[in-house]
Amino acid sequence: MQSNKVTEIYSAGERIIKMGDESDAAYLIISGKVRVFLKNDGKVVDLALLGEDEIFGETAIFKGGVYGANVDAIEETELLKITPDSLQDMIESCDPVLGALVKMLIKRLKETNKKLLESETREFMDIALV
Repeated sequence: MQSNKVTEIYSAGERIIKMGDESDAAYLIISGKVRVFLKNDGKVVDLALLGEDEIFGETAIFKGGVYGANVDAIEETELLKITPDSLQDMIESCDPVLGALVKMLIKRLKETNKKLLESETREFMDIALV
């Protein structure tokens, strides 16, 4: 399992994820700090400052699509890259109870996200039709 782990190092100020890029991995921060933010029409909205043992980009694992925010390294940052395949390998190699728990949580999160999206779409349609 150790050989399947891919780590990446980013310098302070370096872009890790660009909003709108195809999502292919989540990242666990091994060391360092990152800034998660949105930038649109010159306006910047900070969403989170994350550090060691925190994860970002997790939507890549749960649904794919595109990244919904930018992520920059604040300082030199080492990350563990987590792809859907590497997550599956981790789940299969862990304690069966933990594996079942993680699979259940992923399933529930996907279902919740789907319901939220449907609800937001309905609300948008109601507003648009008024």
